[in-house]
Amino acid sequence: MADVTPAHVGQLSPDGRWRWDGTAWLPVAAAPLPAWATSKVRWKPTSAAVAAVLVAGLIADQALRSGRFGLAASLVFMVAAVVAIAAGRLRRGQSRLLAGAAVLFALWFTLRASPWLLWPDLAAVLILLGLAASFAVRGSIFDLGTAELAARLFQAVVQLGAGAGFAARPLIDARGRMSSAAPFLRGALIALPIAALLAGLLASADPVFASFFNLNIDVGTLLLDVFFIAAGSWSMAGLLRIAASEPLERIDGARWRLGATETLVVLAVLDAVFVAFAAAQVLAATGAAAQTLRSAGVTYADYARSGFFQLLWVAGITLGLLVLFSRIGNLAERKARLAFLTLALCAIALTLMIDVVAFRRLSLYEEAYGFTMLRLYSQVFAVWVAIVFALLAADFMGVWPRRRWFLGASLVAALLVLLGLNFANPEAMVVAFNTSHAQTAHKIDSQYLAELSSDATPALLDSRAGLEPALRAQVTGTACSGERSYNPTWAAFNLADLWAADARHNAC
Repeated sequence: MADVTPAHVGQLSPDGRWRWDGTAWLPVAAAPLPAWATSKVRWKPTSAAVAAVLVAGLIADQALRSGRFGLAASLVFMVAAVVAIAAGRLRRGQSRLLAGAAVLFALWFTLRASPWLLWPDLAAVLILLGLAASFAVRGSIFDLGTAELAARLFQAVVQLGAGAGFAARPLIDARGRMSSAAPFLRGALIALPIAALLAGLLASADPVFASFFNLNIDVGTLLLDVFFIAAGSWSMAGLLRIAASEPLERIDGARWRLGATETLVVLAVLDAVFVAFAAAQVLAATGAAAQTLRSAGVTYADYARSGFFQLLWVAGITLGLLVLFSRIGNLAERKARLAFLTLALCAIALTLMIDVVAFRRLSLYEEAYGFTMLRLYSQVFAVWVAIVFALLAADFMGVWPRRRWFLGASLVAALLVLLGLNFANPEAMVVAFNTSHAQTAHKIDSQYLAELSSDATPALLDSRAGLEPALRAQVTGTACSGERSYNPTWAAFNLADLWAADARHNAC
């Protein structure tokens, strides 16, 4: 480096490997990886934690072998939450609250049978347990930006992948203490082939002795159990490793910013499109667009019932765009911030109008053709979207400005909506709506009702009283086609299936 004349302290050499400190060239140290990109942990698991991981794996095996949601599925996540709090050292109140909420959603695995509820419940449980472990030391659901959420997700994937090594650490550390058992192990290895030879000779001489070795073992089932136990234990160990990982600092996202002019132009164009759509709705509602509809070969009834899924997609895309441009737009100047707020609030108001239109079109469609779970959930999604846009408007207007609460509040709103659906039993709601509709339409889609789960059976049987005889016979045939007795394994036990079987036994 003698041929390089440093101009100032801190200057880098041409190859970037040396830095001038004022007196000498020093090697440039590699920048440390951020905490979310490493697999470092703050503490090591104990033997009790390893035992708890194995117990979770054994219960997971029972749940997976049953092939359905039930008591074992609820129990495995309850055990996971308890182990995460005790062995994962979740000392913060919010972490424990999130783990407790995971248990609350896991209980529905035993109480409900509808896949429209159980799979969202499973997603909620996994998200809540993951957040509980991720916030073990630092962080809050109400201070979670998109960049930090992505970092925590990446960290969770890294730590889950290293879960097996984390759980095996106590066994590795105990190698020195196991040296005294080495002679016994060597003796057992020597004795094993000798014992096998003698046992084989004796078995050929005595059929009673030979019967001791007639073990009815299904190798395929045994291997499947080993796989399920390993998968459950690995997942539990990964959850503990997430809790033990290095805590993340606040992550504010990329420093790159889009110009204020570009940001405002995008929002202005978005608002213009929505204003044109609002004008089209006014023309259609007043009948001024009747000629346009006739020329397109569309009646007003068809027009009112069409396009609801597209409208929901528009609302979802607009939500993503508003959040994105609010984060990457260069809105440092006061005028730019005020213009963005005005355009964004207009976009939110117009999107809420689109959301209402979508909800109304869904209602018209249901009045004509009845309810399905997809249509009901589309309406529920429309309501949640409206809540999220209201939260976004509050965020833009400066409510709780020191915290990044929007993502967390949206997640809480989704969890509350899902919890309400669990309590309300949406399949029973679909049955009630359709049987009420059948009293005026004089028809019912019994084929679709037959596709519903055990959650719908008691409601179907109770709804027959208000139906005319022909429809009552259809509903009876649909509801009574299932089992009238219930004798599952303990792992697959489900109260909804029990109640459905009891209802058939008593009413069919």
